Amino acid sequence: MPSSLVELRPDRRLLDHEFEGYKLNLQALPHYVHELASPVDKVYPDEIQYSFIHAKLFALHNHLILDYWAHTFNYYYIDKKQQVHHITFESTNHSFQSTVVYDVPAHVERKSGHFNLCLTFPSGNLAIVSDGTGYLHIIDTGCRNRLASRNQLWQTQHSSLVLGKDKYFIIVDSRIQEKGNSELLHCLLQSVEQNEKHFNTVLTWVTFENIEETWKQISMKQLQGKGIVHYSAIETNCSALYIASDNVFKFTSDSEKDIIEPTKQEAKKIIYTWLQTTEDVTVTLQLQENFDKSLLHVSVTPLTIKISYAGNTFVEGKLKHKVDCELTTWNIQENGQVDVLVTKSESMIWDQFLEGGDCNGEQIMDASLVEEAHKRLAHLCSETEAVVDQSVPGFSTQELEECDAASEEDTVLVRIQAANHEITHRIPLSVHQYLFNVKLETHESPALVLRHDVDACIWQPYAELINSNTWPFKHQGTLLAFGYVQSSKQNRKFITCPPNFSYSVVCEATRHIFIYQNAGTQDCQLRKRTGGVMKNIKVGQQHVFNIDKYGEIIGINATNEHLFVLTENNLVAIEII
Repeated sequence: MPSSLVELRPDRRLLDHEFEGYKLNLQALPHYVHELASPVDKVYPDEIQYSFIHAKLFALHNHLILDYWAHTFNYYYIDKKQQVHHITFESTNHSFQSTVVYDVPAHVERKSGHFNLCLTFPSGNLAIVSDGTGYLHIIDTGCRNRLASRNQLWQTQHSSLVLGKDKYFIIVDSRIQEKGNSELLHCLLQSVEQNEKHFNTVLTWVTFENIEETWKQISMKQLQGKGIVHYSAIETNCSALYIASDNVFKFTSDSEKDIIEPTKQEAKKIIYTWLQTTEDVTVTLQLQENFDKSLLHVSVTPLTIKISYAGNTFVEGKLKHKVDCELTTWNIQENGQVDVLVTKSESMIWDQFLEGGDCNGEQIMDASLVEEAHKRLAHLCSETEAVVDQSVPGFSTQELEECDAASEEDTVLVRIQAANHEITHRIPLSVHQYLFNVKLETHESPALVLRHDVDACIWQPYAELINSNTWPFKHQGTLLAFGYVQSSKQNRKFITCPPNFSYSVVCEATRHIFIYQNAGTQDCQLRKRTGGVMKNIKVGQQHVFNIDKYGEIIGINATNEHLFVLTENNLVAIEII
């Protein structure tokens, strides 16, 4: 079953085309500093961990963990003694309280090459810790919302070498699922494997079951793909994975179900290709040598299309959606290549060109692939019949190597079904550059922040609808002009925003934090050069916070009123006024 294309269409009510940009505000932001009782643990890659995947895993690791299940500012970090510190912040008197709540078992001496320690909270009374050397610990924290629990020590319920000896990983996502009288714990882990040619990212989906207060691993699934993963998460109903990457990820193992490789089918007889944008569709075909232009006939109505040459029909059928037939144009090149441009009536992405599909046509996902596809179609339009042994299969974008793909232009967000290991939905992000993700709802997957023109739109994914088999995405908010301003910051390390989207942050490693407030700002007046007329324009405020004296930033989290920044020895709370 082919995957469905999902189009992200922003809510116009959440966009503001009158917003002009940000004006520098020199007023110093109040900030409060807490000196950590013990430095934050941080490790570095060794000499064999030289890939871009390793660089991203180590350099962009966020060591500041927020407990989304608590209703106050509850932050955690892990120190060099491998102890979990709990820090609370009282916004009324701007005071910090810190205590040690957990000691990671089996202290292994930290060294270059180990992964950073990870902590995540799948529920209000459970925590998951990975020690960076291959061990995963399931921990009973008690109810973390109670004041009395702040001094309560956590208890280890289960520890295991999940991937085996010397297999290091980080925790990407975790989720609790109720199942009858028991509960299931799903953990998504990320590791790196090297083969002869390149490094692969490995995503491991491991599931534990709690029976009579005892955790037991019941299943493990693994996916692999080349290059980095921009975003990955477990669907809320635990039936699928979301992955945004520049390369295709496929299941390589499943302890519950055999992975069935797709059977090799006979070469599909492709006689035309079609390439689309949100505004138009370009149909391309190849004529034989010594062609006669007068024998080419193109007929397009609002809902039908027919392209034929010398009595042979290339394309014929009912269009998937309505088009503006009066704007149809076509061109014949000297080599016999015909390009027919059909303009869509509505700006949207089509999942099919002809209603019901057409086995004679193939969609080209990227313009750079068109020329290659044309060469492979040439044999179908020659006067001599192609020999069966020389048949060429339809061109697949999944066969591309790393050198063939540009990074962000080919990023695709997919939904992969766990039951059948198939991709059910795709969202091309070629025009929606991935920026970062942010947690908006405790029980939902993290929201994606994607660039839309000069803005940045926040999209919340939800579980697939059972009745309609659609993958719903909701446009929750917009960071005005942030898509533009963040692109100019070449030294950015962390970028984030609070749940109410009132401001956005670009954070360098050691020098500056740029804060952009786009809500609640007063209008500014500018005078036109011609005529001298004053005009009101909408602008936001830009604040620059110097972090030099506190050291390198290794963690960050934004709330609606405060920006929390973690360095090796300090936690800084910046008040957003």
